[in-house]
Amino acid sequence: MAWRTCVSGLVLAAILAPPPASSQTSVALDEVVILSTYRSYNGANNLPRLSRHAGVDFGGRLGAPVLASADGVVSRIINWPPGCGNGAVIEHADFKRWTAYCHMESLTVSHGQRVSRGEQIGRIGMSGSAVNIPHVHLELCTVACASHVDGDLSGTADPLTIADGCFAPDKAYPRDHLVLTFPVTCLFWVRGR
Repeated sequence: MAWRTCVSGLVLAAILAPPPASSQTSVALDEVVILSTYRSYNGANNLPRLSRHAGVDFGGRLGAPVLASADGVVSRIINWPPGCGNGAVIEHADFKRWTAYCHMESLTVSHGQRVSRGEQIGRIGMSGSAVNIPHVHLELCTVACASHVDGDLSGTADPLTIADGCFAPDKAYPRDHLVLTFPVTCLFWVRGR
């Protein structure tokens, strides 16, 4: 257990430290920090959960942009202090799917707004039950959702199974099936440390 705490501390230190300019071009474009996976019994703080996790927690610096994982319409704004905190749900109507984003510091979108993949929808925060770890929770819903409580996996799916890494503005994404990109920008500097 002590080694997990040490590793978590090192990962968080890497997230919070500013990136060195010299290593930005030497690392793969899909580097992100995943603190907790779908169905995991570990939280973003690497401590045990009582129930399985209904989404994926992506670590990042406080205030860093949270990005829309696919084109859609903001169908709900969430303000749920005991859970999701500040969040948003984006409806992807063509695919009958929704993505929920939680624990944001602030939102930059409003209800009914159309958003494009890679567009900023908020800022990474520690609202709700984020346990003082800056991150964004991404949830993929198969029914209209707000955000699920841990342990309630009904109507959810693992967003990483249809993920295509970090958003690249010059890349063409398929229109015949739902593909998600990570809700955070690539961390070019993590591997170079």
